[in-house]
Amino acid sequence: MALVSTDLHESAPEEATLTSQQFQAYNKLVGILYACLHDSRGFQPFFDAFQSHFKALQGGILGVSDNPQRLVYGWTFGYPEGFEQWYINSDLPERDEALTRFRHLPPRQFDSFLRGDESQTILDMLNPESRAWAEAVGMGDSAGMLVTRQADTNVVFMANRHKDFGPYSELEILQMNLLAPHIENAITLHFKLYQSSSDNESLAMALDHVNKPMIVFNALATIAQANQAARTLIDNSQSLHIGSNQRLTSSDDRLSRQLADAITTNLVNANQGRADTHTLFVENRDERIAICLTPLQSERAEHNGLLAELFNYRIDMTPDLGKLQSLFLCTPAEAAIAAELVHGLGAAEIADKNGISVHTARQHIKNLLSKNGYRKQTELVAMLVKTLS
Repeated sequence: MALVSTDLHESAPEEATLTSQQFQAYNKLVGILYACLHDSRGFQPFFDAFQSHFKALQGGILGVSDNPQRLVYGWTFGYPEGFEQWYINSDLPERDEALTRFRHLPPRQFDSFLRGDESQTILDMLNPESRAWAEAVGMGDSAGMLVTRQADTNVVFMANRHKDFGPYSELEILQMNLLAPHIENAITLHFKLYQSSSDNESLAMALDHVNKPMIVFNALATIAQANQAARTLIDNSQSLHIGSNQRLTSSDDRLSRQLADAITTNLVNANQGRADTHTLFVENRDERIAICLTPLQSERAEHNGLLAELFNYRIDMTPDLGKLQSLFLCTPAEAAIAAELVHGLGAAEIADKNGISVHTARQHIKNLLSKNGYRKQTELVAMLVKTLS
């Protein structure tokens, strides 16, 4: 998420050496890194120490797909609230030159863009969109490495730096490269914790006792468990399938991207302590599938994940307006708008379909939110779907 571009310079010369004090600091970072495997906060303690030691502005561990280049999952630090969610759902990951460059490095080899050259500025290396972001945060340099390649995902560690601290020096890159194999080991071990938690037999048994189709994703965006009802629904769907990589996807590229972005957004929300629900609508001939995604938060970071509830109903289903009025404390006009929300329509589409102004449609939605104690339209839509499907 550095949003920077240029050719990388060659690796740091071997002549650079660490002082005793610097070596002690390096050892401390290694200790904090491995301690994260037993810390309920996940990698946050290491991010804090790395950020302080290298005067980093922001960064994290990011899982990035190849084609298209999209953020699949990630643990980040230093970004303003809401940035990750906006970034995931924008087109920027596909054009983020830092992600592109770092994921094409040899594994376990840090490099930076300026490499200590104070005569250059990172702004000269950016496209217009990237330059706007870099100027806004005061970015001065970006360093990163490819941690490992896993099937369809490249795992990248990256750290941006504020211009006030100058570019990363040759000596700092040397220290990062000493850390590199330890970062790879720690992340590999951490992934095993996620993967082992996905083999939880009690979770599988619990889901299979639920008749409603449900899927649990782990923090790597892969399916930890899907109950039989969910697998049957997906098998009968023309739009959804579970790939060999255990990801929920679609033969429709647009829908596949929407699914991936929604899953990643909700996993980021889980890691950041947010519980916002997101609903996607999948149309399949005369049927519609609503997918309600809810972040799952645990005392331990490796147990965070995502719950997907799937609801299958006919496109021509007419919601019971009387039931809507009773359950959602609304007027007949508001109930009619709620019925349209169940079909996945937005305010503009509702206004056009019902011959009312967009302002009126939005006001009805606002009333439904306030009367039922919801902050966001996505929360209201999820509850409408769950109640009426």
